[in-house]
Amino acid sequence: MTIFQKIGFGIFIVLVAFAVVFSYLISAQYIKPSYKPWHMQPRVDADSLTAEYADNYELLGKGQLFRRFADTSRITVNILVDAWGVPFDTALLRKDFSAFKEVPHKEYLHYRLVNRTRHAEFAELKTNDTNGLYLFGGDSLEYGRNLYIDSLGYSARVFCQKCSDSSMITSLDSALFFGTVKTLALTTQGSRDGDREKLRITLNLIAEVARKYPKVQFIVQGTHRPTLGDPKIRRESFTHWVPAVVLN
Repeated sequence: MTIFQKIGFGIFIVLVAFAVVFSYLISAQYIKPSYKPWHMQPRVDADSLTAEYADNYELLGKGQLFRRFADTSRITVNILVDAWGVPFDTALLRKDFSAFKEVPHKEYLHYRLVNRTRHAEFAELKTNDTNGLYLFGGDSLEYGRNLYIDSLGYSARVFCQKCSDSSMITSLDSALFFGTVKTLALTTQGSRDGDREKLRITLNLIAEVARKYPKVQFIVQGTHRPTLGDPKIRRESFTHWVPAVVLN
């Protein structure tokens, strides 16, 4: 091998080594793979409540609201409203809460660790009451509810294929009318796409039932901020805060 061949081979080895090191640095430092879909990605600046919120609402940590507020002497209804998050615009939340203006109630903001409905059900719906009823207007296979709802403690479960919030709240009304169940839980789904008009229809339906049964306690809260549909809607709410209201 001539001296020129040796020099050329040496340059080739250096270039290969540089390419390998550079590729590793680029992949390690700049190309960060996303292990979650876009709607699960947090926003760095979307978790600090404004002073207006902090000054006007009682803030609750991640603990289960049922355990904190439930009056064991009364029938209690635990409702998770899908995709009801705390919006940046405080006027929007005031209008949401106005659905309950004719029902004795207290409003809160509640911290939610994960933006998933399944997480919200695990965190909020567990009960030790052996006489409990869980309602959902969809398939039991959705989010694997057929595998975990039993573990939450409800002795009876009602799943309805593609049923509206109106239908499920009517079923809730019927169960309250007969008064044979002490603890009831309902997860809504009509507002899951982030449509605020649909959300308010659901909130008004809940308020109507609460007015009919003033001796029944209702604990109503959002599952998480809107995570499906238009990404712009997702970006209009705080990452980990949901509204909560205790009725009657």
